[in-house]
Amino acid sequence: MSEAKQAFDPAAHLDAMAPALGLAITAEQREGVIRFLAAAEAMAKIVQAAPIAEDVLELAPVFRPGREVTA
Repeated sequence: MSEAKQAFDPAAHLDAMAPALGLAITAEQREGVIRFLAAAEAMAKIVQAAPIAEDVLELAPVFRPGREVTA
């Protein structure tokens, strides 16, 4: 059985994740953080909708400061 996907609720996400990450969001910051979470979710939908075949996906190398990259 599959569950229906719920719409993203940025305020509920903030309320759940801020304590889990040890973040203290003030009342003055809350509205802005919620607005940016909503914008990030909208951008994620655009990226997820892009038609990219899994067999051609190439991941970028990992940046490690202080190490030389050799070809």
